[in-house]
Amino acid sequence: LKKFKLHEQAVKVLVKDIHDIERATEYAEEVNEPVVWKKLAKYQLQHKLVKESIDSYIRAFDAEAFPKVIAAARETLMFDDLVRYLQMCRKKIRDPEIDSELVHAYARTNRLADLEDFITGPNCAQIQLVGDQCFQEGTYEAAKILYNNINNFGRLASTLVRLKMFPQAVDAARQASSINTWKEVNKACLDAGEYRLAQQCALNIIVKPDELDELIRHYENAGHFDHLINLMEHGLGAQNAHPGIFTGLAILYSKYKPEKLMEHLKMFHSRLTFNKVYQACESNLQWSALAFLYVHAEDYDKAAKVMIEHSVDAWDHVPFKEVIVKVNNQDLWYQACLLYTSPSPRDRQKSRMP
Repeated sequence: LKKFKLHEQAVKVLVKDIHDIERATEYAEEVNEPVVWKKLAKYQLQHKLVKESIDSYIRAFDAEAFPKVIAAARETLMFDDLVRYLQMCRKKIRDPEIDSELVHAYARTNRLADLEDFITGPNCAQIQLVGDQCFQEGTYEAAKILYNNINNFGRLASTLVRLKMFPQAVDAARQASSINTWKEVNKACLDAGEYRLAQQCALNIIVKPDELDELIRHYENAGHFDHLINLMEHGLGAQNAHPGIFTGLAILYSKYKPEKLMEHLKMFHSRLTFNKVYQACESNLQWSALAFLYVHAEDYDKAAKVMIEHSVDAWDHVPFKEVIVKVNNQDLWYQACLLYTSPSPRDRQKSRMP
């Protein structure tokens, strides 16, 4: 066959009938014809000789089999060799799969400079798809370059927190302007002890009423009570502060800083959701605060009842006198009389007089 220059048939006999790929390779080297290299490459690929097959396809300058070569190289993790093959393919075919796989191969071989040069030049790669692949595979540096290239700031922020680049992640979250991104970056910063950055994120979360309770639970479960209170205090001055912030801070004061509760209630009682604060004050036995809230909710029966039942903490003559005349339940008048006939309230009142 060689004598008659039937080289394609000759290499076919060597690989298919004799099963001697080594001799077939020597034969291809000797005749050095693309059709022979192509035939050899096909059989090498069938026998899982991926590197050898890529070498042969490159010698054949043949790109037709690129889907099979890509699949085989991925399976055997031969990304360095795949880069060489795809670079050859791009000289013959313009195809999104080729460009995308080349970007991915650059990422897997950590050739980040080549990757960046490639995507900033003319190409038809599916950058988002490859970026997501890199993210899933943990090649975050490559994913960062890819997401930045297409201005996908949400995914960029997710990548940056995994690289522990927290200030940059906050900047990306700001550009993404997505509540889910703010939540992700906030949690990552909080878990990493980056409390200042976490607060920058959280200030964009607490202004969303539906998100506030979840954020508070996360801070509380992590034991960051002081950081949470500081955050909520800053939130009071937000342009779009809502009743949930004022209510949430009242509950937090009730739990963790009771000495600040009454001052907060006096300043912001008109912006609270009373029912929630009632429960906190009652659970934490803060009767004076509870009576104060009932008075400002104009629920005078409950206010009087708290003052009577918890007179040691909640009773004071002047406010009680103003409340008792407004009650509807006559039993409370009777209880008030009993309160005044007992020595302790009057004695207490006298002790306050000059």
